[in-house]
Amino acid sequence: MKIALPLFTLFFSTLSLAASSAADKNMEGFQAARQYTGEAMGDKGESFSGKVTEVIDVQNYTYVQFSQGENKVWLATAKTPVKKGDVVSFADGQSMHKFHSKSLNRTFDEIYFVNSINVKR
Repeated sequence: MKIALPLFTLFFSTLSLAASSAADKNMEGFQAARQYTGEAMGDKGESFSGKVTEVIDVQNYTYVQFSQGENKVWLATAKTPVKKGDVVSFADGQSMHKFHSKSLNRTFDEIYFVNSINVKR
């Protein structure tokens, strides 16, 4: 029993240290992603806008593809009434690469997750 307590303490100390290290790395990655997104969007308000080319609604979300010049951009937001031909814009979002949507069984090369979008008809 005297050996078990130090081993138990060593095990949980090591586990705690590993978890702390992983959390720090995740936070660094999150902060880097937020910085990248802020720089890409310019932190100036409605940085992205374009004409809607495709809309996919699922239970709680709306996926919207719109054209911005020659580029096509995907975004996901809370369920929002929007249709092909509308003009959408958004100011703040989180960019993800190679995102796989389980509900659509589809992988997006790049997609922006945004709290809300402005829709102009």
